[in-house]
Amino acid sequence: MSTLRQKVEAIEKVGASDLADQALHKLIRLHMQKYDKSLAEVQRELEPFEQQYRMSSAECYQRFMAGEMGDSADIIEWMGLYDDVMLYQERLATLRVATEL
Repeated sequence: MSTLRQKVEAIEKVGASDLADQALHKLIRLHMQKYDKSLAEVQRELEPFEQQYRMSSAECYQRFMAGEMGDSADIIEWMGLYDDVMLYQERLATLRVATEL
């Protein structure tokens, strides 16, 4: 059994699950704010690439994965930033689901 699970069970045993739930929701909100901020920063960094190549990052990603964009330093940097966007979006989606539990 994981240590976290043991801690949760101990909290539930002593009747403090409401307090623990509130603390977890605060922690989730803090992480969501962090990812929202990071996502906005990376999206600003994507704008010059999107303007230069006249396509969205999502379109470039599809074309890159199909081998149509080459491997210039600009494209690699752009796709690295877009990977960050997808990661942050995935983490935000996971945390949103947790807030609904």
